[in-house]
Amino acid sequence: MVCIYCGNETKVTNSREQKRLNQVWRRRQCLKCGSLFTSIEAAAREQAFMVESHNQKRPRPFSRDQLFISIYESCKHRPTALNDATALTNTAMSKLFKRADAGSIQRADIVTTTQTILKHFDKAAAVHYSAFHKSAPNK
Repeated sequence: MVCIYCGNETKVTNSREQKRLNQVWRRRQCLKCGSLFTSIEAAAREQAFMVESHNQKRPRPFSRDQLFISIYESCKHRPTALNDATALTNTAMSKLFKRADAGSIQRADIVTTTQTILKHFDKAAAVHYSAFHKSAPNK
């Protein structure tokens, strides 16, 4: 990685795994200017997974934004909807990616997982989500 200040090479001075978030935190130091900064490395999951649906011929790329918006819409009644939707989306993604098979996720799994998470968090949000996202059978 290059220095964010001068563009020269850096070295890693400290590194820690963040297992819950599936990320790596690294402290870096520039070899030229000596500046210190932190980087967080994570897999680009959205680009790695496709969503399969029983009524579509072709799988489509997974969209974290689409999942976030659907959860946010269900949590709008809460005063902390933005923070809640962000945390719930991260929880749903970590559960979904553990079950992904060969780079694909079934749409029904996304819906079912999200419904379950919302039921444990806020029953009203779960009902709202379920009204707009019918779980389809896996094929």
